[in-house]
Amino acid sequence: MNNFQELEKEQARHYDAAKRQHVQNNLTQTFGLFKFIGQIVDVYLPALVGVLISSVGGNGSGNTYLTSNRTPAEGGVHPGKEGPHLPEGDVPSR
Repeated sequence: MNNFQELEKEQARHYDAAKRQHVQNNLTQTFGLFKFIGQIVDVYLPALVGVLISSVGGNGSGNTYLTSNRTPAEGGVHPGKEGPHLPEGDVPSR
């Protein structure tokens, strides 16, 4: 085998490694993009569905985010009535 054939094989090895790394980087970026889109859908899709149900006249009773954003005058719960609770047997000190 002459020097040119050895050089050709060495370049082929380097090209394959570089190409493989390029494909792996592209896949990682694509998976990251899909993960980001999935997180956006996970956060905003339930809210969007609740808004659509409310806009067409649905009761929306199954949507906890709608009831939690209501003021006490609108039938929501006062923020002071929710929150951390003392362990059983503890008496609050005032």
